[in-house]
Amino acid sequence: MRRVKERMTTHLQETDIDSVQELKALKAAIDEHSIVAITDPQGRITYVNDKFCSISKYPREELLGQNHRIINSGCHPKEFFKDMWATISKGQIWRNEIKNKAKDGSFYWVHTTIVPFKNSQGEIYQYVSIRTDITERKKAEEDLAEKNKELETIVYVASHDLRSPLVNIQGFSNELVQSCKELRLKLGGDDFQSLSPEIRTLLNQDIPEAIKFILSGVSKIDTLLSGLLRFSRLGRAALRSEKLNMNEMLDTIVKSTEFQIKQNGVTVKVDNLPPCLGDNVQINQVFSNLLSNALKYLHPNRKGNITVLGQVVENRSVYEVIDNGIGVSPAHQAKIFEIFHRLNPAQTEGEGLGLTIAQRVLERQNGKIWIESIPGEGSRFFVCLPHIS
Repeated sequence: MRRVKERMTTHLQETDIDSVQELKALKAAIDEHSIVAITDPQGRITYVNDKFCSISKYPREELLGQNHRIINSGCHPKEFFKDMWATISKGQIWRNEIKNKAKDGSFYWVHTTIVPFKNSQGEIYQYVSIRTDITERKKAEEDLAEKNKELETIVYVASHDLRSPLVNIQGFSNELVQSCKELRLKLGGDDFQSLSPEIRTLLNQDIPEAIKFILSGVSKIDTLLSGLLRFSRLGRAALRSEKLNMNEMLDTIVKSTEFQIKQNGVTVKVDNLPPCLGDNVQINQVFSNLLSNALKYLHPNRKGNITVLGQVVENRSVYEVIDNGIGVSPAHQAKIFEIFHRLNPAQTEGEGLGLTIAQRVLERQNGKIWIESIPGEGSRFFVCLPHIS
């Protein structure tokens, strides 16, 4: 094992590691406390340490000669492992979180780093995988997800049930408007000279103004409830993860907003984008919202430019939606992902749900979204999703 550690350390020094910190982290993992396995080029297990046997609950003799299907949980799509093999067969390091199944049927999570080793002819002769047990963290995440699911159910039921009395308020308010019109006609139309000034004020100003405020409040509550219902449905929506052609997706999104783009004189440029793993409908919704926001918050004193870029970083597809709009102040950058938060509610339409939904969608698909922005200069929205070749 010492020779393996020495060779691996040398290999890591010669490999394109993204940072010194990452290199140190990998080196630190190569010790007797790591979960280590070595396989041949075909994926057959040639070595496992005691820690691997302990977490998988398989004795060493049952593991040697087998491939890793012996601990396959069946929880990951085929594309997940296709991407893994596509990466390591090129001699590149692969990292991801994997859910495995132990011999007794229990499940455990490991963060896995697989490093290919090549001989002097440049041929891969073995793969060394280093695993870290993250079962407790994943369990905590699953517990939190379950609580969020319960909360979403409560929000859904409450929002749904509140719609009924809201409809009644709206309906009776409209009836009151009609009754006031009939009363005005019976009292002589707009000329109430026979009535006292107090009654004329009530009929001409006070009652119409009160009804206006009631209907305005009803409309706002209806919008908020609709937003809550949309948000609560996200957690129950079934996900269909697949390889997404992001170039085709962005081309479709840009064409669907072509009228707004031309109307505002905006230039939109989409770079060659890497594919990713995700749900087509929901990821489309994320990027549609980002493009819509860029068009919504253009700078009034210059021509709008929107650029979409993408690159692969550590088996993650990272996309940037860049604009030269009004930007977002540091005080608002964290709040824009909060439910119902809007930058300019008086000047722009919407519920303030777009970025909240985008964040929720990406969290469910092992993704992430964040912003970098300079007020008055523009914003960069970053979207990170699992990469797939």
